[in-house]
Amino acid sequence: MKKLTLTLAALAVAATGGVAYAEPSFSITGMLRQEVANNTGGANKHTHWGSPFNGKQTNTTYMNALAPLDNRTGLSAFVDMSAPANNLGSLCALGACTGTDRSYIQAEEPDWTQWATRLEIDVQGRLTENLSMYMKVRGYAENPQHDFLRSYDNFGAAGVNDVHPEAALFASVPPMPNHVAGGVPVKVLRNQPLDDGYGSALENNGQDYMLDLPALYLDYNKGPLWLRVGNQQIAWGEALFFRVFDVVQGLDLRRHSVLGVAAEEYSDSRIPSLAIRGSYLFDNGWELEGYAQQFRPSILPRPGTPYSLVAEAFTVYEEPGFAQDEDDVDVGFRYSGQWNDVDLSFMAVSRTNPDGTYRWAPHNLGLDALGIDSRLAFAPDPLGTASADEWFWGASWLRFDPIGTLDASTTGIFATAAAANGAFSPTAMAAIVNGAGGNTTAEALTKAELDLFFSPMLGFGPLRGYLFRDYDEEVILGASMKYVFQGAPDSFTDQLILGVEATYTKDRNFTSPSLTQEKIVEDEYSTVVSLEKYHKFSAKFPATYLVAQWMHKSESDMFGRHLSGNGSDSSVGGVPTGDDQFNAVAFAVQQPFPNLIWRADLSVLYDLEGGILAQPGVKWRPRDDFQVDLYANIIDSDGGNDDIMGTLETMDEVFLRATYYF
Repeated sequence: MKKLTLTLAALAVAATGGVAYAEPSFSITGMLRQEVANNTGGANKHTHWGSPFNGKQTNTTYMNALAPLDNRTGLSAFVDMSAPANNLGSLCALGACTGTDRSYIQAEEPDWTQWATRLEIDVQGRLTENLSMYMKVRGYAENPQHDFLRSYDNFGAAGVNDVHPEAALFASVPPMPNHVAGGVPVKVLRNQPLDDGYGSALENNGQDYMLDLPALYLDYNKGPLWLRVGNQQIAWGEALFFRVFDVVQGLDLRRHSVLGVAAEEYSDSRIPSLAIRGSYLFDNGWELEGYAQQFRPSILPRPGTPYSLVAEAFTVYEEPGFAQDEDDVDVGFRYSGQWNDVDLSFMAVSRTNPDGTYRWAPHNLGLDALGIDSRLAFAPDPLGTASADEWFWGASWLRFDPIGTLDASTTGIFATAAAANGAFSPTAMAAIVNGAGGNTTAEALTKAELDLFFSPMLGFGPLRGYLFRDYDEEVILGASMKYVFQGAPDSFTDQLILGVEATYTKDRNFTSPSLTQEKIVEDEYSTVVSLEKYHKFSAKFPATYLVAQWMHKSESDMFGRHLSGNGSDSSVGGVPTGDDQFNAVAFAVQQPFPNLIWRADLSVLYDLEGGILAQPGVKWRPRDDFQVDLYANIIDSDGGNDDIMGTLETMDEVFLRATYYF
C-alpha cells in the first residue's frame, strides 16, 4: 500500500508539469472478446485428474529391498535383538505389498481448456502540451465447461472452491465414501499463492475472474526528456518466443500459459509494475533510458487448472519468499545509439528474479497430535503421490531427480524429523548396506522406502509434498546490435535485418533437481541471433514478413530450468543425466492477402534436442470493428525429458478469438 501511495503522489507531482494549451482531450476505445480453446492432445499430466495412474491399483514388490535392514534376519550391522522386530525382511510375504488403490479416481480429459470472456477499455488523454495519460482496464472471466473443473481456482488465493469432492484425508486407509475424513469434509489448498493471490498491485480477482489495470500512467515529454510514472509494462528486446533482453518483468501465465499468439511476444502476459521510467536523447543521437520498479513475481497457472505446470501433488508456499522481497525495487539502464551503420544497445539490470527457485519446505500443518510431524516435507493427502512408480515418473516429468529429492527431504534441516519417523536417505543407506557386505542400490532403496510410506497398510497412504518458492537477486549485463543490409533493389538481401542480443548473469540461482536447500549457482550466458525482413514475392500480394532466430543458453532451458534436470527416462522415470547447453531455433511468417481482410500466420519453435511447437493461424477482419483469429498449437516431443516440449506435449489445441472493437 505504501508503494501505491508513493506512486500516486508522484503522479500528482507530474500532473503539475507542462504548460496548459487549451482544454484537455480524451478518447475511449476498447474491445470485447470471446476466447475458447479445444484440447486435442490429452489430459494435462500435471493435474490430479489427468494423472496416468488414475484408476489403477499399484502392486509392487519393491519393499523386498528392505530385507537387509531387518533387525532379526538382515545384515549383522542392522541386527538388534533388543528392539521390537521390524519385519522388514518379510513385508511382502505378510501381504503388505499391495500398494495403493487409485481405482476410485475417474480419469478426466476436458475438451474445452479455455472458455473465457475478455473486456478491455483504453482511455487516452492529452492533459497539457507536455503531459498525457493512459489507462487500460482489463476484465477477464473464465467459465469452465466441465463440472470437475469448476471447483478449481483459476485466479484467486484458494486452491479449491469451498468443499472439494476430493477433500484431504489424514488417515492411513483408503478414502472413505465421499472422500472425507471421519465424515467431515476437509478443504484442501493446492497452493498458497503470494500477495493473497493478486498478480499485480492493481488487481482484484476471484475464483473465475480477474479485474486489473495493466496500465495507469502519466507521460511527460519536453524536448529530449521523456518520463512515464505509474503502473506499466516495460518490454526490452524484440525476439520471438525467446526472452534475452526482455528481462525487466515476469509473466502472468494464468490465462493461456505460454500458448498465446507467438507473434504478440507475451504482450498480454507481461506483469505490469508500479514504476518510474524515463529517457534522455543526447545531441549525438544516443539515448539513455532507465527505470525503477516494484518487484512482482511471475505467476504460474493455478494447480489443477487445464494449463497448470506444477504437479497437483505439491503445495507451493509462495508467500514467505514474497514477503521477504516485496519491498525490493528493480532498476535498469539502457544506452542506445548508432555507430556507423550499426544500431547498438547496452543494458544493465539489477533485479530480483521474478521466476523464483524452489526447495523442500516443512509442511507445518499443525497436525502433530494425529501423528503427522510438522517438521517433515510430506503429509498424507489422497491427492498426493501414491506409489514409487508414480514418484519416479512424476519426478522425471518435472525434471527432478527421484532419488536426490528423497535424499534432500530426509537430510539437512529434515534429518531429525526423518529419523524420528523412520525415514532415511537412500543414497546414504545404500553406502552403509554395501559397506556392511550387502549388495543394493540407492534406486532400489528409494523405491522400497517410498512404497513403505505410501502403503495404506503400513504407512500413510498417498503423500503431498511441500515446497518454498524463493526469489534471488541478480545483475544482468547485455548488449545488442542491429544491422540492415543494402542489397540490390527487390533482392532477398535488400533491407534484410541482422539482430543479435546477448546477456551475461553472474552467479544466477537455479532450482536443484533434488530440491535441496542449497541452490545451484552458476554464471549464465544467453544469446539470440535473428534475421528478419519484409519481402514482396508477388506484385499481387502485400509484402511477406519473415523472421528466423537461433537461441543459445549455457545453463538453463527457455523456461529457466537448470539443464542438470534433463535426460531421465520419460516413461518410467530415473536419475537425470543432464545437458550442457540449450539450443533452439524459431521461424515465423506472416502473409497478408490483397484485400487486407485475411492474414495467414505460421510460427515454429524447435528445440534441437527434439521438441517442436508449430502454430499455424489465420486472422480475418472483414471490417474495422470485428476480427476473428483461429490458431492451432501443435506440440511434439521425441521423449527423453531433454527438450522443452515434453512439459507441454499434452496441450495441443485449436483456439479461437472473436473480437468486437469499439
